[in-house]
Amino acid sequence: MAQIRSLLKDACIEIAERKRTCHRNRKGHSIAKGEPCLVIIEELGNKKNYCTTCAAQILAKVEADLGALRCELRPPDVDGA
Repeated sequence: MAQIRSLLKDACIEIAERKRTCHRNRKGHSIAKGEPCLVIIEELGNKKNYCTTCAAQILAKVEADLGALRCELRPPDVDGA
């Protein structure tokens, strides 16, 4: 049986080894050394870092999007209710 594909294969959590800049709010948010951050890897291998505040907002949107997909995949009610 084939393995189940991960939709989040290009995202991970890293601990910053040095100060990083949050990609979503470059001027207002930074990621200090030792802090966790969300890292999204693009097709060409470029990494975008997100602080915990922005990461929480991104993950909330992902959860909402997954919920919408689940609703679309629900089989129709047999009883028509």
